[in-house]
Amino acid sequence: FALKMYAKVLKKPFIYGPTSQTERMRILSQFQHNPALNCIFISKVGDTSIDLPEATVIIQISSHYGSRRQEAQRLGRILRPKARAEGEFNAFFYTLVSQDTQEMYYSTKRQQFLIDQGYSFKVVTNLGDLSNHDLLFSSQKDQLELL
Repeated sequence: FALKMYAKVLKKPFIYGPTSQTERMRILSQFQHNPALNCIFISKVGDTSIDLPEATVIIQISSHYGSRRQEAQRLGRILRPKARAEGEFNAFFYTLVSQDTQEMYYSTKRQQFLIDQGYSFKVVTNLGDLSNHDLLFSSQKDQLELL
């Protein structure tokens, strides 16, 4: 389960199916009220019934194939009005897609949905030279284990 692994390696809280309601509420409250907690990992349980008005960035690391409903739910999470929005407001929605996988096909379906809804997006296929950075999952072995 990639989400749980990412969260543990990065030492961030996570919410997924087995997370108790009490623990979910504690994590969400911390995210809303603690400026030091600016990142949480949420599985597809966050697609409905979780309100995250403070969130300004979503990084989708997994999706339900080409689900337009799921894409709309996740976009809705990030596009809600922000209480702290002063002046211009931007929301960012990133999707990580592994090259040369079946997920690329489904990603294309979701991109078409974004176009149909009037959103703009940019596909980034080259992140440049990252060799000078101390990154987690930087070795090919670590990356293959994620797949």
